Amino acid sequence: MGVARLKESGRIYEDAFVSPNLDSKWEVLPNDATRYEAGSGSLVLKHGQDPLYMFYKPLTDMKQFVMDVKNSYNPDTEGCYGGVIVFVDEHNYMEIEEFLDMSLPQPLLKTYPWIRLIRDYNYYTAYWSDDGVIWNIIGSVELVGTPKIGLYLKGEGDHPMHIQYIRINKGTSIAVDNLTKGTVVYLIDQNGVVLESRVCRSEETVVHFNMDPYPYPFEGNFGIRLPDGNRFQAMDSIKVYKGDLMYFEVTPDLYYKESNPETGEDFDVLLYPNTDRFLGYLTAGGSVTQEVRMFAKNPMISGDFKNVIFALTSGTDKVQIAPDVEGIPGSFSFSITAFTILPGASYPFWLRMEREESQDRYASQVKFSLQMYSTYI
Repeated sequence: MGVARLKESGRIYEDAFVSPNLDSKWEVLPNDATRYEAGSGSLVLKHGQDPLYMFYKPLTDMKQFVMDVKNSYNPDTEGCYGGVIVFVDEHNYMEIEEFLDMSLPQPLLKTYPWIRLIRDYNYYTAYWSDDGVIWNIIGSVELVGTPKIGLYLKGEGDHPMHIQYIRINKGTSIAVDNLTKGTVVYLIDQNGVVLESRVCRSEETVVHFNMDPYPYPFEGNFGIRLPDGNRFQAMDSIKVYKGDLMYFEVTPDLYYKESNPETGEDFDVLLYPNTDRFLGYLTAGGSVTQEVRMFAKNPMISGDFKNVIFALTSGTDKVQIAPDVEGIPGSFSFSITAFTILPGASYPFWLRMEREESQDRYASQVKFSLQMYSTYI
């Protein structure tokens, strides 16, 4: 995971409509299955006697988000409209319209390949784009109330609206937090090319990168230069989504070995910070203990980790930890120390879990935390 770990995901929803089943979070009014269909890379909205609305229900309670909609709608009949809608009530709503304008000497088809809606609490701003990269503002309104937000189609024409893709994120930027004044953060692509940099200014702990110019999701990583000149750069690429909040931390990556039940081959499983992981059953009548091989990897291009301490939290004596000695566990205790982990290298160690005597499978669950402390040089 390198120098920045994901603290909060910015990804809310994404769909290219390859499945014929519509996500259950959509509310369709009227609930008429003949008015829409999904699958084959498109959500098709069809005209009818009544307007068709498709509201994505989670957006009602989200005070800040960005919704991008790639669509194709080419009406040839006056009085037909399609697009994106924010609906509070009959007197308070906002429509980003696509339609045929017959009021001009030459009829004009107003349609946008991409539509963007940004909500910032009670303010809603509309944009359009030809490519989903460069955005042009249409306008902004203030709407107070509890909104329904999504897609709409009005009129009785014979030209369906095709939605090829929707993505909803918490913002258009990514943030890197936990910085000090004068720290420089570099945005680096998967080929190791530095694309741009940001400096953490006074009274701030965070920098932001606008991700609109880059592919979605962005694949790459970050480089960090501290005010004292020390530099940090990850070895591997990660996927970053618009709205992600990243946290600057320089720690080893933790993995454990798991076996494929079909092939018997071992594979590595990455453990994410502050998340739970089920490590298996110890059934009555079987082995009293289970041992899991772990390892900590230095994901950096340069710089050693010194005096890395792995410590089990108090609360249970059913789990212990041991260093690896030529492929087998050494002496078990409640903490161990890796004195040096070189760039790209791994430090192996072992966890041992002991079975509870209780016959109640819920009471016999053992939960524990593994804490890690290190110095980076």
